[in-house]
Amino acid sequence: MQNETHQYLPSGEWEGFYCYGNTPEQHKMVIELNFKNGVVSGSGTDDVAPFTWKGKYDLEPMKIYMTKVYRTHTIEYKGDIDENGIWGTWENAEAIRDVTSRFNSAAQQQILRTFADKIRGGFHIWPKKKNTDSIAEEAVAESAILKEIYQEINQ
Repeated sequence: MQNETHQYLPSGEWEGFYCYGNTPEQHKMVIELNFKNGVVSGSGTDDVAPFTWKGKYDLEPMKIYMTKVYRTHTIEYKGDIDENGIWGTWENAEAIRDVTSRFNSAAQQQILRTFADKIRGGFHIWPKKKNTDSIAEEAVAESAILKEIYQEINQ
């Protein structure tokens, strides 16, 4: 089977960041991704720990769903694919399931509101390019946009 040929999804080195909740602080990621027949896999590292990726993508609606697997937990990513890379939202679905399985509805809502900035956020990743200066400048501007998107989702 051949690697994905779509120009927006080159297999190889990627980079980017994620943000917690509605904060603009960027947490950098260095990633190796492989796209093949609707399946994405890979590995990387960030300020939490090394991780692996697994997931699926669909070129018709240009959507991607990935799971970031750390040794201790997983994070669910869903995003859009375009000429600027992949961007969207993430959430710690395990933490959310844990809260919803242990507490009544009122307590669930209170806990999820209290910890919303720690269990959900935004991200943007893109194929690594040689000139990263302009990408870094764009990333700073995009963190503000991601904050707005995240706030809209959580209203």
